[in-house]
Amino acid sequence: MITVKDNYLNGEEHQALYSVVTAGNFTWYFNPYKVYEHEKESNAEAFQFVHIFYQDDVPTSSFFHILKPILSTLNYKTLIRIKLNLNPYSQKLIVGAYHRDTTFKCKGAIYYLNTNNGYTLFEKGKEKINSVRNRMVFFDTDVPHLGTNSTNCKNRLVLIFNYL
Repeated sequence: MITVKDNYLNGEEHQALYSVVTAGNFTWYFNPYKVYEHEKESNAEAFQFVHIFYQDDVPTSSFFHILKPILSTLNYKTLIRIKLNLNPYSQKLIVGAYHRDTTFKCKGAIYYLNTNNGYTLFEKGKEKINSVRNRMVFFDTDVPHLGTNSTNCKNRLVLIFNYL
């Protein structure tokens, strides 16, 4: 089941989070792929920048604390991974491959940090979720989905949570 909640955080909380991840001192890591490292994506525009906040049972970022407003609202027992994707602008919309975030069923959530013409598309039912600032979508990670970049702003920013 896919659930969408708009205005997920209050305006001040959202702006604080957005300001940190768009500041000049925020650390981004280049990934020469969008979905899986072992895949050879032939499109030269199939890359992204990422920031891993949490993985392998531990926070992996000195910025982990900025997620407190979201984490306090997620009903989780165990965090699996928290990752922020920055998909840069291009002149054409680049559609990624369908994928699952994990190899096992768990809960997933995508938080959209900015509004743009990018989207997330879920394979089951072809449900399309537009990138809207301060929107959260909840789903089961066994449902394949894909994401895009944007063509109407400098980047598409999405924060991905996997948890039990």
